[in-house]
Parts: sequence; structure tokens; C-alpha cells
Amino acid sequence: MFVLLRLLVRPIGYLSFVLSLLALSAAARILGDRNELGFFSERLARMLWRYPEITRRGIITAWLIWAAAFALAVSPLDPLATRWDEVVLALGALFVLVRQYVGGHRAGR
Repeated sequence: MFVLLRLLVRPIGYLSFVLSLLALSAAARILGDRNELGFFSERLARMLWRYPEITRRGIITAWLIWAAAFALAVSPLDPLATRWDEVVLALGALFVLVRQYVGGHRAGR
């Protein structure tokens, strides 16, 4: 019972960690260096992004959940009748990939 519960909850934890790290990075960018909270957020986010062994599982889990959502959106079982869910998912993935490959890798900064 406990093993099954852990298998169900662990991916949610990894995804929550990545989303909170993205929120921390966004807060640092919005607040800027002049704000004390922005300065602290930027240093903390930069420190966490530098260690891929910390973020790797969360990022893999996020991509797997994205792939499952995209497969559901493309399939005939799509709960939404519009094509906007596929467009939003594809644009989100494109934004992440362009930022990663054009904007440079974050681990070396």
C-alpha cells in the first residue's frame, strides 16, 4: 500500500519542485536586484539551477507529464473540443526548448 502511494505521489512532488523553482526564478526576475527579496530569490534560484542532479528528475517528470497531456490533447479522447490545448502545449514546449538552446545552458552561469 505504502509503495503504491509513493509511486503515485513522487511524480507530483518532482513536478511541484520544478514549478516552485520556476516560480522562484520568475520572482527574482520580476523583483530585480534592487529589492532584497529579489536579490535573495535570484541567488537561491541560481544556486539550485547549478546542480542538475537536484533538478534532473523533476524536469524529466515535467516532460513526461507534458508528453502525456499532449498525447491526450491530440487523441480522439480529448476532453476539450478546440485545438487550443494542443497549440498551448506545443508553444510551451517550443518556448522552453528555444530558451534552453538559444539562451544558453543555465548550469554554467
